[in-house]
Amino acid sequence: MFIDLHKTLQRLEEYLPIDRKITFEMLEKAYEQTLWLRSHIIGIMYDMIDFGSATKRTASEVPVSQTDSDKMVCLIIPEPLPGLKELTGAVEEHWTRMIHEAIAQQAKIGIPYFEKAHVHIRITTPRGTNNRKVWDTSNRAINVIINNLKGIFFDDDDFEHMSCSVDASWGETGMTEVRICNHKDLKKYNVFQ
Repeated sequence: MFIDLHKTLQRLEEYLPIDRKITFEMLEKAYEQTLWLRSHIIGIMYDMIDFGSATKRTASEVPVSQTDSDKMVCLIIPEPLPGLKELTGAVEEHWTRMIHEAIAQQAKIGIPYFEKAHVHIRITTPRGTNNRKVWDTSNRAINVIINNLKGIFFDDDDFEHMSCSVDASWGETGMTEVRICNHKDLKKYNVFQ
């Protein structure tokens, strides 16, 4: 794949001119262009990995913690979950790889299976990203996480096999914490605290 990052950056600079007043519409276009830029950069990174000019990050670099090997799993993804607007093919592939790296780390300790699981997703986002339309919880790419957990920790993502909750907070660094436990044990393990 050939992507010209300089062309993408040039378009971004066109929306943020130094010599005239920047309008709200220009900022909207610049923001859209930054989403494309992120997608293009991730695409180039994976091309470099796939075609040999860079090495892939190993699973050991993705932290994992565990509350109780039989009762709850906690997967840590070192980025805040993207908004739906940001979810291009390259970003989704990037997230799928990070989730599977965290699951691979968990597998070293053991992967519990739940007849009916509860998945709690906690998103920590750095300040400065207070854009209601993008950072609203309902606009998160939650299905990327759920779809990569089903078949591993629980059978399917229907109400018979899982429930889900999401919360978000501001923090110094962005990250996503995914806790998976037995649905019956929600109160016992204080998942919502």
